[in-house]
Amino acid sequence: MTNDINGFWEILKIVLPAIIVFITAYFLFRDMLENERRSREFEFRVLHAKEMNPVRLQAYERLTLFLERISPDSILVRETPHNLTAGEYHQGLLAAIRAEYEHNISQQIYVSPILWETIKGAKENLVMLINRSASELERELPAYELSKKIFANYYDEDPAPIALALTELKKEFSKFLG
Repeated sequence: MTNDINGFWEILKIVLPAIIVFITAYFLFRDMLENERRSREFEFRVLHAKEMNPVRLQAYERLTLFLERISPDSILVRETPHNLTAGEYHQGLLAAIRAEYEHNISQQIYVSPILWETIKGAKENLVMLINRSASELERELPAYELSKKIFANYYDEDPAPIALALTELKKEFSKFLG
């Protein structure tokens, strides 16, 4: 029996230090691998930021251009109503706004959700304003009548939704610049 106990102590003398070395090595390697992961993650973020900044800058530019292009001052001049009725002009304006929006919809991933909702809300308010203006006129009237009605209704709104969205875009852009 004493032989068994002595054998057990001999095995324990060998196994116990091995277990201690294994546990120490495990924690050291785990910490080393975690530090390496953090380091790679940091390098990725730095590299990613360098690549993303120009793309985000372009998104702010494109969204500014989008808001400017759909503002009544711009769209009513650009979409000239040559020999169109108010109904035809109404449909053309809505199609132009929809095309501009669809062209810029991917930019939402580069701006904050709040800013995107503000921009989307400005577009929807403008569409509602155009629809309301068109409903106040007969469809067969000349298109310039609809244009005048849209201008009148737009400038009655306070604050103008496009101007509000542009202000929010500029605020977020200022924060982006730091």
